[in-house]
Amino acid sequence: MRPSDELELASTKHGLDAWFEFMKRLQQYPEEDDFYIKGTNLLDWTQSSDVAIYFANESRNGAGAVYMCDATATGKTLQVLAVGEILDKMSELGRASKPLGAPLLFSPPKQIANLRPKNQQAVYFAQMDLRYDLETIWRLHEVELRDEKILIKLVLPIGSKVEVDEYLGEKGISTSFIYPDITTVVEKPKHRPGAP
Repeated sequence: MRPSDELELASTKHGLDAWFEFMKRLQQYPEEDDFYIKGTNLLDWTQSSDVAIYFANESRNGAGAVYMCDATATGKTLQVLAVGEILDKMSELGRASKPLGAPLLFSPPKQIANLRPKNQQAVYFAQMDLRYDLETIWRLHEVELRDEKILIKLVLPIGSKVEVDEYLGEKGISTSFIYPDITTVVEKPKHRPGAP
């Protein structure tokens, strides 16, 4: 799979990163991923604490968790090369059995306007070493830091789901805000014989 010719053309014309836009689309619309290996190495995060709380609270039965990352404490992890170049470097390092590096933060200043990632205030971390999750990698890196934390975990306690839903409702953070391009059709109940 690769970016379409139309996306490559739009990227050249408007100074966008075609591979980033392609991977961002797969993250935001996984149902469109028809490749036999699903997904990307990007993990979508948000710059909004309320959006993070929405995702931590969504469909939970027990406790939920919100992770906060201090991207400045991770070191030089902001993406500076085009995603295609990074993928080539990853492939080269992988073939040489070398480490792929620290997770990278992807948030190019120029992106295709899309209401879903805009409302979600999305940024993306590229997980470079797929043997470990981000929490493990960052906790290992924190050992090398002095008086700095990369990751903080806040727990939404069991029994707080309704209260959190009410808080989010007051803020206007709802499913229709998070996914503004999904329209849900509510079916009318079918009339059953003998029912009023």
